Amino acid sequence: MAVRTYGTMAEAREAGWDELSPSWDLFHSADWLSLESEQTNLPPRFHLAGEEGCRPEAALAGFPLDEASEPWPFMRVDRTLAMLADRYGIPAPDGALAPERLLPSYLCGSRRVPDTLLLTAGYGGTDRRRAHTGELVAAAEEEARTQGSRSVAFLYVGEADPLREVLRERGYAEFPTARYATLHLPKPGFDAYLKTLPGVRRRKVVKERRLLDGSGLEYAVRPLTGDLIPELVPLMIKHGAKYGHAYTEEQLTRTLELHVRHCGSMLHACTARSADGVLRGFSAFVQRGSRLYLRQTGYDYDWLGKLPLYFELIFYRPIEYAAGAGVTAVDYAVESEQTKLSRGCTLEQRYGYLKLFDASRQAELEPLLEGIRSIQQPSPS
Repeated sequence: MAVRTYGTMAEAREAGWDELSPSWDLFHSADWLSLESEQTNLPPRFHLAGEEGCRPEAALAGFPLDEASEPWPFMRVDRTLAMLADRYGIPAPDGALAPERLLPSYLCGSRRVPDTLLLTAGYGGTDRRRAHTGELVAAAEEEARTQGSRSVAFLYVGEADPLREVLRERGYAEFPTARYATLHLPKPGFDAYLKTLPGVRRRKVVKERRLLDGSGLEYAVRPLTGDLIPELVPLMIKHGAKYGHAYTEEQLTRTLELHVRHCGSMLHACTARSADGVLRGFSAFVQRGSRLYLRQTGYDYDWLGKLPLYFELIFYRPIEYAAGAGVTAVDYAVESEQTKLSRGCTLEQRYGYLKLFDASRQAELEPLLEGIRSIQQPSPS
């Protein structure tokens, strides 16, 4: 068995990446990874494993990150650990989280999204898939060393993923990072969704929608194309500012343009306009197979007042859309857990794995990692 490494998604796609990407998964699809390739300052690498001369049976994306990479806390391992230390009030050993101790780092599985996956074919048996998994992790470590990385990180591995055992065996330190929210829709239709909620919450949702019905807003779900971008960006800037993020018009325009280019007909906008036709709020989502992925949102807060438009555009309208589109799950990623739980989501624990090539520096981090591991995680339900 052999691992082949490619410098572009076009090459990896030609070698068979699409055959391994699940029909429902967005963040490890060739389309999404092509988008990610354009956003990063350091080109990613794509590793494929299989028999020499045969189609690949497993695949893994790797993203080299350095201090110039944006400090997104769900991407850079130094920022991820700093976020967890702050959240749980755990002191970090002096200097242990300094970027020059951990970076450059080779991030595996995903980049700006808290979802880590190593792709494997659905055939060949457990032992064969495990062997390929080990080969790919080893190839990622070799690539990291070649590029001068100080660490390798898999930051958001699913609780039931067999990748976890392979990483433990290869000496990675394990620690819980986040809980991933998914809204499962076993039956189509908004009424069926309402029935899954407790009575008190169900009545609250009905009240919210009644209030919105009286607001004069008009809703639509349409393909998100380039002509919409100038209307969406100002609302995204306002939404970011509300939560302390100083995004620029140039940054957000580029983000949406990349979504339009790489997601194509899968990308939709759910819009809310007042009677004068002015956009007052929107959400953007990508449909891939039977799953919706919520991506961006924004609101005219000066006009909105206390209208619960967020819930309409993030939950209720996408759920109605799902009924006619064959969608059975809506992906809400991480954070804002109580809000997501209140609207019917379930949470799955995700785990981070970190290996520093300098064993002494790995040992320096262990008190912090042990502190994170010791925190009693709430029940993910």
